[in-house]
Amino acid sequence: MNRWLFLWRKTRRQLWVRATAYAVFGLAASLLAAALSPWVPQDMAERLGGESVESILTILASSLLGVATFSVGAMVTAYTSVSSAASPRVAALVTSDEETQKSLATFVGAFLYAIVSVTAINAHYYGQNGRAILFLFSLAMVGLVAFRLLAWINRLSSLARVGHMIELVESYARDALEQRRDLPRLGGRAGGLENGAVVVAPATGYVQNVDPDRLQTLAEARDCQVEVVAAPGAFVRRGGVLARISLTACDDTAQADFCSAFALGDSRSYDQDPRFGLIVLGEIAAKALSPGVNDPGTAIQIIGAGVRLLDVWTADASPEKQPPHRDRLFVPGIADADLLDDVFGPVARYGAGDVAVAVRLQKGLKTLATTPALAGAVEVLAREALDRSRVALPIAADVARVEAAAEAG
Repeated sequence: MNRWLFLWRKTRRQLWVRATAYAVFGLAASLLAAALSPWVPQDMAERLGGESVESILTILASSLLGVATFSVGAMVTAYTSVSSAASPRVAALVTSDEETQKSLATFVGAFLYAIVSVTAINAHYYGQNGRAILFLFSLAMVGLVAFRLLAWINRLSSLARVGHMIELVESYARDALEQRRDLPRLGGRAGGLENGAVVVAPATGYVQNVDPDRLQTLAEARDCQVEVVAAPGAFVRRGGVLARISLTACDDTAQADFCSAFALGDSRSYDQDPRFGLIVLGEIAAKALSPGVNDPGTAIQIIGAGVRLLDVWTADASPEKQPPHRDRLFVPGIADADLLDDVFGPVARYGAGDVAVAVRLQKGLKTLATTPALAGAVEVLAREALDRSRVALPIAADVARVEAAAEAG
């Protein structure tokens, strides 16, 4: 995606961004009351501009700090719980959860609004007309806080639930799969360059985003072709090859320009990396099947999610699908076998000794085998999973059940 859009989406998910925006809004609402005072009718000012507004603001100021502190503590508890029960890669979704951020930001913004407003009242910043406007603002703030508090209580009921995290990861993975399905190879072509100058990574990390439009624009400006060597999700060391360009040399200016189309980070991102969501689902299944957790039901839920996501991947593209239109880009594709192994591989390895999981896995793979594009890779994975179950299951009757599931049409 566009590098600026990616940067905005990444920044927007930070908890402090929304909290700061709401805090600024709260301060602005507090100071705006004085600016609007000339337009307040006199009878309205006499009715609403009394001392009651200070009491409302005092209650807000004294209670919201505790509410915000409690909410942060609840979020930290959920973060820790999800990290231990599911996967640390899922825990980041707790802090970036939109409903959680809105609730915390509302409490912080309303608290600052109340503090500033009480201070301004005691400093005689508002006249009777200004206090009338402040009274209306305060009523609206009380309603907003009440709504967000109820929404936050409802969110807490599912925030640390493993099932909710699976649904959340599946949603992120589905979006990434649909985008890559509708725009294969990021709009570029298959193939590569046999030789040419290389664009190297300025730091060590994962490729989180590639801006194909910028690469196309730079290639057109320099009349060259570009091969993306490190696609989203790839790990590169400092000095590793990010791209290859059909030029004899790549000066510092060209290096900086082409590097700007790649976003590197310490961890992988869900946005442009379809495999990452599937890998995280596989990690959740592996954790659930560990002896310390022993939760085969979660692994079975992951199998269902994997089947749904692979159905999305192999479904007909939407009418908005774009044909290859970035003719100067060569971008590697995603192998179907890799997607299957990402989500079902951990289940096959760690669930081979659980008959319920092994049977469900064979049934799930059987349904995917009816898709011609996946049939070959599914057959290999199903055979490997069956071999593992034959070794791991101690009772012949259980082995026969898994074999029957594998042979069923």
